[in-house]
Amino acid sequence: MKWNGEERRPLLSNGKKSRKVKKALKRYYSEQAELLEAYRQDDEAIRCNGQDKESLVESTQSDQLLSKIVLLVNVFLLIGKGVATYLASGSSLSIISTLLDSVVDITSGLAIYLATRMILHTDPFKYPRGRKSIEKVTIMFIGVIMGLANLFVLVSSVMAIIQKKPAPQVTIASLSIILATVVIKAVLWIACYRKGTPSSNVLSIDQRNDVLTNTVAILGAVLSQIFVPQADPIAAALISGYIVYSWTSVILQEIPVLVGVSCSDQEYSRVARVIIEHSEKIRCIDTLLVYYTGHMVTVEAHVVLSEDTPCKQVHDEIVEPLQRKLECLSFVNKAYIHPDYECDGYIV
Repeated sequence: MKWNGEERRPLLSNGKKSRKVKKALKRYYSEQAELLEAYRQDDEAIRCNGQDKESLVESTQSDQLLSKIVLLVNVFLLIGKGVATYLASGSSLSIISTLLDSVVDITSGLAIYLATRMILHTDPFKYPRGRKSIEKVTIMFIGVIMGLANLFVLVSSVMAIIQKKPAPQVTIASLSIILATVVIKAVLWIACYRKGTPSSNVLSIDQRNDVLTNTVAILGAVLSQIFVPQADPIAAALISGYIVYSWTSVILQEIPVLVGVSCSDQEYSRVARVIIEHSEKIRCIDTLLVYYTGHMVTVEAHVVLSEDTPCKQVHDEIVEPLQRKLECLSFVNKAYIHPDYECDGYIV
């Protein structure tokens, strides 16, 4: 193809560029469809005056019930794993690692139960905005405990591999207990995953880790009897290393949220749309800050109005209704609207 006497390659060829463009277009239209669906959900939430948020209390109550069930199951499993460790004469590092995992499970289950209890029994005078963000603090606490505990097992496993310790004494009874643990944890994993709340997501990660670690523990214990004695500490090292990695990733994801990271582009667009469409009297948006303060976002918006707009109209038709609209959105915790008469580029 020639353009002004120069040879130009077509934008769309039959090669890699064409495939990349098609893939990018497909992703773009998919994101636009998701955004339009989010707009529709926002309109419905505003029309219902944010009634969906009332289900958050019920959700927290069900989280508390779920954490009680998980905590109770973990207590019984801890006893069972203690018996399994005793039957193996404490020689299997992979079984010991699952025992330690159960101890930490009880700690995490108790922490989440206390967190949800604190949220439900919040003093509105002491915490006027509630304390839902305590969920994030709990996640960080659990992650640190999990990481440190399993780091100790990881070091012990590496030392056992280096020192070439003999194969552990594993019985059928001890393996049966660990196998039963896998089945029970798989059921709890599915139940927690389906719930989908921040607290239940933490529990689901924990149950998933337990399914994987207990499965590896069984394989390590069996292989150490059949093939090489080092299979048991290798399995323990894999279990501990995976848990350390998993919870480190969770902590790294939660830190930005706790320190006030900006929301996603889609959430920003949803907030801006509600503000723009609220009233024709809003001439422009001077500043719009949307950032996380816990598991939900805080909105700070500076909107520009005509300088001759009556104060009563500003309050009754612009500021208060817009604030209520924004707080109807499922991901918004609190909105602050500041009316101005000029675009002065307010930043902080």
